Amino acid sequence: MTISLSSYELELIKKELKREPKEEELKVIDALWSEHCSYKSSKVFLRSLPSEGPNVVMGIEDWQDAGAVDIGDGYAIVMKVESHNHPSAIDPFNGAATGVGGIIRDIISKGARPIALLDMIRVGSLRHERNRWLLKGIISGIGFYGNSIGVPVVGGELSFDDSYTDNPLVDVACVGIVRKDKIIPSVVKKPGLKLVLAGLTGIDGLGGASFASRKLSGEDEIGAVQIADPFAGKIILDVTLEIADKVEAIKDLGGGGLAVAVTEMANGLGAIVNLDKVPLRVKGMKPEDIIISETQERMLYAVKDENVKEVCKAFEYYEYPCAVIGEIIEEPKIKFLYEGKEVVSLPSSLLLSPPIYIWNMKENGEQKTGEKPNVRIEVAIRSIVTSEDLVSKEWAYSQFDYEVGTSTVIKPGEEDSSLLLLPNGKFLAIKGDANPDLCVEDSYECGKAIFAEAYRNLATVGARGIAAVDHLQFGDPKKPKVYAKFVEAVRGISEAARFFNIPIVGGKVSFYNENSKGEPIKPTPLIVMAGLSDKAFRPSIEEGLDIVLIGITRDEMRASLFTKIFGEYGKLPKARLSEDLISSEIVIQGIHEGKITYAKDISKGGLIGALWSIITKGYSVSISTDVITTAEDIYSKLFSENGGRFIVLTNDSQFFTKLAEKKGTIARVVGKVTKGSGIYIDSDYYDLSKEIDIYNNYLEARL
Repeated sequence: MTISLSSYELELIKKELKREPKEEELKVIDALWSEHCSYKSSKVFLRSLPSEGPNVVMGIEDWQDAGAVDIGDGYAIVMKVESHNHPSAIDPFNGAATGVGGIIRDIISKGARPIALLDMIRVGSLRHERNRWLLKGIISGIGFYGNSIGVPVVGGELSFDDSYTDNPLVDVACVGIVRKDKIIPSVVKKPGLKLVLAGLTGIDGLGGASFASRKLSGEDEIGAVQIADPFAGKIILDVTLEIADKVEAIKDLGGGGLAVAVTEMANGLGAIVNLDKVPLRVKGMKPEDIIISETQERMLYAVKDENVKEVCKAFEYYEYPCAVIGEIIEEPKIKFLYEGKEVVSLPSSLLLSPPIYIWNMKENGEQKTGEKPNVRIEVAIRSIVTSEDLVSKEWAYSQFDYEVGTSTVIKPGEEDSSLLLLPNGKFLAIKGDANPDLCVEDSYECGKAIFAEAYRNLATVGARGIAAVDHLQFGDPKKPKVYAKFVEAVRGISEAARFFNIPIVGGKVSFYNENSKGEPIKPTPLIVMAGLSDKAFRPSIEEGLDIVLIGITRDEMRASLFTKIFGEYGKLPKARLSEDLISSEIVIQGIHEGKITYAKDISKGGLIGALWSIITKGYSVSISTDVITTAEDIYSKLFSENGGRFIVLTNDSQFFTKLAEKKGTIARVVGKVTKGSGIYIDSDYYDLSKEIDIYNNYLEARL
């Protein structure tokens, strides 16, 4: 196993300990100080994110495994986002499956029942065989775990870019529901509690946290990938929820294994762990391997002595391993013993206080843009709607059980956001958004834009955002241009979160995402936002409905799907957050007053991309570009991806034109839904039957 500690860090360790550390101790420190666990290159800037609010029950504090937000009536939702990028690049099936298992355990560690999963997947173009292999394995792994454990996968994203060819991004988000007064912490505040471990420890996932905190080497790294067992995961889920009121704290064994779980749970106190007591899957494991193994389907509980027997009895019913492996002590040291001998003895303060880095930053400078391309509108439309990003993702989500639990109101692919019924009668909307094409141009504007887009997506089902989690995915932070992109993205997200008054209650940072040539992925910060509505909105489309465009269309073409295909030109879209808020409020009001049958945020592919979602459902649309007076360029009118805009279908268009004037923006009837399978642009008609066929069958044909 490779240790990622730098020479500088090794000297710090020796100075603090006043002795040479043992090899086993270095492996423990390596796990705790890994980028994956410590956020040592990002923590300073993450502190700028707003994490507090009147509804926040548990945010970014201590070492909590997930954030929690009050949704009224005595309930809270718990939410978290995670990734398994590096493992999925090596073993896509197990990498993706264990990502799902890990985040489910994060949710149940709060005493919450998982009710929804989202997966956001980015791979290279499917022209390449390896990317096809990766995607098939990733989708199979997510479906295998989610379907087996009974948590619906209700939505997500699937997009393609060659910068992800060697380094796919596999993000998984999960939401759970819990009574607010039943939330369990992940940390303890007093000594004397017993440490109870459920599950078997094996040799898979050795050094996984360290592996995820450096570049992929191309060497044999399969041993760092954990193996998924959803049937064991279901036992962990059910029993954890059963015994939640009998334990004082719960910690998922994720990155760094026992080393990280025990240290973070102790939270500055100490712990003694007897490695001989750890139930093993493989006989003869080395002590250090027991400590850092990341075998899945394990959970650590802090339990009062009088409750230990009852906790383990619940696992014995399923013949699932459960053992007391140690206890929390007052002395602030983490100690691992094996056969009576002290293998590791390290100060908690050392383990929980890694060096904090602020790397050099260098702005990219002004991006070069070319001349406006001369592309026929027909060619542009056909190219846009058949791009990999806009084809149907049904091949993927048809492999997921999205209706288990019977709370799913809107199925994947039906709207811009998922919608689920909650136990208190309210409806939960949840969506994840990223925009790497914009981030590579201007990550500050991108940070604002993706937050605003998530807010708009929730509005399309009548919900207002209440909380968010983020995942920040970049290349090597030691590269000044990469680090500058990271910092600017955080600044943009922070600004937008404060504007919308939406706390960020958790998140993740993933660095060292690079291809085999050492080129970083496109900067890919991701926002997952949850919102609430008291209305069950079910979208519908029918002939004769007016198409109303809400918001201001601008001549801002850079970083759009159009310019990705035909060449960069024009201005960069700027996030005007007040416009996003105003237009979202109009859509939300329209849904709640029954004035909207279908709503679509304008983003990827511009107006044409939004209209494409109507055409692929068996209709034609007719559009008049003369009505769109706020942009001059015909390409901008059709393909600009500037924010703050929606199309809605309605039979009461005056409601929107008048409400927009009152709110301070523009709403115009730009067309109608008609019969057929194409699009009328002014006086020209383009039959898109062939493109619809490509849309429906592209992924299946490729894969």
